[in-house]
Amino acid sequence: MSLSLVPRTGTRRVHGIRAFTRLGVAWTLLTTVLPALAGLNDLQLRTLDGISRDRFTTRWIELNTNELAAARLRAEAYLDNLRDHHLVGGQVVSVRYTDRSRNQVVQYENLADSAMLCGLLLETHAIRFSTTRDDREAVHGNPSLPAIRELLTGIEQLTKASGRDGYVARFVGRADDPAYRPYFATFGGADPKRPGFGQLAYPGTNSSAKSVWLGDPSREAYAAINLGLASAWHQIRDPSIRNRASNIVCRVLKRISDDGWQLNDGQGHVTFLTPSLTSALLRTGATIRPDLYQRLFEQKVPEFLSLPPSGVVRYGDIRPGLFNMVNLFALWHFDTNVTRKIQYQDRLTQMWHECSPQLNPLLAESYVSCFERLPNDPSALAVVQGSVAQFPNPPRWTSLQLGMGVTNRLTLLVNGETWSRFALPFDLRPVAPFQWAQSSYALRGGEESAVAHSGVDYLLMFWLGRESSLIQPEDAVTQMLTPVRVNRPLRTPHTNSFLSNTNRALRPRFP
Repeated sequence: MSLSLVPRTGTRRVHGIRAFTRLGVAWTLLTTVLPALAGLNDLQLRTLDGISRDRFTTRWIELNTNELAAARLRAEAYLDNLRDHHLVGGQVVSVRYTDRSRNQVVQYENLADSAMLCGLLLETHAIRFSTTRDDREAVHGNPSLPAIRELLTGIEQLTKASGRDGYVARFVGRADDPAYRPYFATFGGADPKRPGFGQLAYPGTNSSAKSVWLGDPSREAYAAINLGLASAWHQIRDPSIRNRASNIVCRVLKRISDDGWQLNDGQGHVTFLTPSLTSALLRTGATIRPDLYQRLFEQKVPEFLSLPPSGVVRYGDIRPGLFNMVNLFALWHFDTNVTRKIQYQDRLTQMWHECSPQLNPLLAESYVSCFERLPNDPSALAVVQGSVAQFPNPPRWTSLQLGMGVTNRLTLLVNGETWSRFALPFDLRPVAPFQWAQSSYALRGGEESAVAHSGVDYLLMFWLGRESSLIQPEDAVTQMLTPVRVNRPLRTPHTNSFLSNTNRALRPRFP
């Protein structure tokens, strides 16, 4: 076996008979029950098509008990699959195999987005823990708290490997890991002055001396990790977890402050902070250490609120707009000032109304989660439930998409690239490592190979949906088919009747 091939047992943890049995049962349910439930009926598909064309004229038929049970089983299967195949040192990776049997690993993939996915997975686990409140999960082999501790370990490594304490690297891995070496050797293009290293890959320092970290600052990584740390600190009362989350937040903010409020990897690559990201980072700092960061937050946030809301582009890179909404999501949940919360909510409402035709469930959930009662916009329910029902079972394999099968759809040319005129149905979109960060109008992408993605996109969508009640527990559904109910109660009854119909129930989510 060549060094480029890693035995399957080299990258997974051995979990014992109980975990194997549980995974076998879940897999049996997935392969026998879910195929019969996959997809949407014609009315649901027509509803989503109407939303994509900005003419939502029919009602959404909600998922029934069996479909909701299937969605939950799929979430459990993705958690098991991610834990067994896609976590390396507490960091999320995609994996290239020799074939789809997954017996041999060739190399890790998509490491430039690993830090971002770590933050979003931490947010997922924090929501999952808060939603289920099941401290007995360890008995069933899928505990939330150990998973959160593992992710915190990974994030701590990301903030230490460069030697510039608090700078968040994109990924940190062992230099002698044969599955990592092909990636860091070419990241940013091969560096002829440093054989074996890409131009954006660097040897670790101090305790990370045997590691290689990936530079080039990522605003998306900082936004995602900030959200995950803030949620973990708020949702979980375990002192060790809260202390670790608090320590990381303060170290990251100190590094940014020392670098003049820029993201600087110390290797000549500097990225400016957007006003929304600056405000979200300081909001988390002000929540955890008000003595250090409350005054600075109060100084910075008016600058952000004075700017017009940014949009989410359709035909191009949607990440800046997407993570602007993620930052607004964090600001709304963690700020305690009612006037500002109304401003955040208004911005999210305006942004969602402009981008709802994109059929992006993360945009929908960022908007809906900032209301204690479902706002008068059932399209968000349709987008989230439709995406949950259409998402495939794990493993999530990449595939080559060249616009085939959509020749009967309208297309247009933007910046030299051909796009679908309207958002593509989920099953026609190119598979992406994190699906919601890719434009739903893209016609080309992926590759025809044995590369499996982590499923953080499904897990985040499912648990955000459960928290906001866009995805009900199956035992809460009494009818097989139920028309959409506008302004139905969610987590708590409406109590702030003096507020407008748009901005209501602005009680902070956390005590």
